[in-house]
Amino acid sequence: MSAKPAKPSQTASETTPTGKGRPTPTRKQAEEARRRPLGTAGTPKTPLTKEQQKEARRKARERWDHAMRTGDERYLPARDKGPVRRYTRDWIDARRSIGEYIVYIALGSLMLLFFLIQIAPLVASYFMLALYLVIFAVVGDGIVRGRRLKRALIEEFGVDNVPRGSVWYGVNRSMQPRRNRLPRPQVERGEPSARDAPRGG
Repeated sequence: MSAKPAKPSQTASETTPTGKGRPTPTRKQAEEARRRPLGTAGTPKTPLTKEQQKEARRKARERWDHAMRTGDERYLPARDKGPVRRYTRDWIDARRSIGEYIVYIALGSLMLLFFLIQIAPLVASYFMLALYLVIFAVVGDGIVRGRRLKRALIEEFGVDNVPRGSVWYGVNRSMQPRRNRLPRPQVERGEPSARDAPRGG
């Protein structure tokens, strides 16, 4: 009697599993994998202790305070970074503006007006008119200052290299009292920055 023929072995395609061979990661797992540094795939993320979180917040606050005092570009917020913003701050801080005194003028005027209305209504009306004139002067000063700043920025960096909002950034800073400005002023009154120096031979 002849021997029974051997059953043919399975082909590679039959033994190899189809597809990825693993479950599809969830969205949360994918996001964690993207945030994980290279070479640490599969490494579980160790949560920080309360002490470590407190220390991290303290260091971040110290870096922020340092940047606000010195203008250190490494730790400044995004809105304050870059040579255009630094130039804008120096340009504004080197010049006086009516707007930086408007807070003090407004507070003083309200207190004085309160008493004038009771003892001298006619004087109070004239005082109100003068206060409106001051407000118009502040607005006019801001417009003129903004135009001059825009011209200076274009001359320094070129029209295509001045980001939108740079002029408003400077005008808004000029409306703040000097002592309250952040980052802190790095130039003195009347002190031109290096870029303000006359060009030429």
